[in-house]
Amino acid sequence: MSLKQIIVFLIFALLSIYTAFLNPHDTVIHITQNQSLKLPTVLLLLGSILIGVIVTVFMFWTFNFKSAIARWKINFKNNRIAKKNSNIETLFKKGENLFICGKTDKAKSIIEKLLDTSPEHVGALNLMGRVLSSTGKPDQAELLHKKVLTLEPQNIHALFDLADTYSKTGRQSEEIALLQKMQAMNPGTITPLIHLRDIYIKQEDWKKVCTLQKRVLPLLRENNEEWKKEQASLAQFFFESGKKNLQAGNRDNAISEFKQAIRTSEKCLPAYLSLGDTYLESGKQKQALKTWKTGFQKTGDKTCLVRSQIALRESDDYQDLMQTYEESFEAADQEDQPLLMLLLSTFYLEHGLEDKARNLLENNTPQHPLLHSLLLENVQQSEKHGSQFELTRDAIFALTGEPPVAVGNSPH
Repeated sequence: MSLKQIIVFLIFALLSIYTAFLNPHDTVIHITQNQSLKLPTVLLLLGSILIGVIVTVFMFWTFNFKSAIARWKINFKNNRIAKKNSNIETLFKKGENLFICGKTDKAKSIIEKLLDTSPEHVGALNLMGRVLSSTGKPDQAELLHKKVLTLEPQNIHALFDLADTYSKTGRQSEEIALLQKMQAMNPGTITPLIHLRDIYIKQEDWKKVCTLQKRVLPLLRENNEEWKKEQASLAQFFFESGKKNLQAGNRDNAISEFKQAIRTSEKCLPAYLSLGDTYLESGKQKQALKTWKTGFQKTGDKTCLVRSQIALRESDDYQDLMQTYEESFEAADQEDQPLLMLLLSTFYLEHGLEDKARNLLENNTPQHPLLHSLLLENVQQSEKHGSQFELTRDAIFALTGEPPVAVGNSPH
């Protein structure tokens, strides 16, 4: 019984006792015209209450029994549905695992079986679309992904897989539209942005690539390593944009993009090299030399020194570069010193400093014996313009990784 029923019962019991005290006389109950039953009033009232309680309890348990039967039927039905769904999900997971493991045929067989049982299972429909796409049937895959989106218009998996299908069939505009839709639906997610960025990279639309990359970076603040990697990528994208402007004859825009690449990542070597080359082609040798010097200081790449050396080959204003060379050689570790020694020796020979070149070569152990001996031979002959010296110098430049054949044309 509920608390409410107990309170009502107590109220009626108290009223009955109160009534019995006020009416102490017996009550006559006529059963028939000739038969009657005389009862005390209090007993009559208490008996009536007892009968009422018995009737109430009987009705309460009757209704509860009906409800229990109804609940049992519902639970039985729900259990059957849950068991069926559990079997379907187990089958789906098995098919998905097989597909991920590359067992496409087995996965397809299981998913077909699942769809016979549950033809509108969203996950199975989408997985079948992926299976068909992977087996060279993008048109059929597209139909299945679209069916999923009819059932669940915002299903992110179906949207991604449909975008992938568009990509495989060369429908980039439709792929871009889907990715933009996904990004609008989930503005805090990074994956659609990266996919969009990669599409524009293929199209070499570096302006859009840089715009999207700027939106990617704030989403990676919590992952410092990944953020640094993508920051370096943004610098590379700015460099590519500058290179494209340079090819189109937009030198000022190219310089601006190269500078932006360097501001984004101070270790963007291609930007230093190309910015210096562009300055040199514009007749701004001082800016070019300054750029390459900064590039060497920030990246440690010897190509920057080689660029400067070539630019100053016929110049008497080489003291600053010579100092940079010498300081770098003194500070270099055992791995870098041999190459810096050869580069500095060629620099000395180009500017008629044979004694310095001889002293450097004779007092350091060679790691490249052939080039070392050829340079010593050139020192002894005081020959800096002969073909042998030029071939030796070019071979040494090649050891830096990217021999600059002509200043102003960046190998990047």
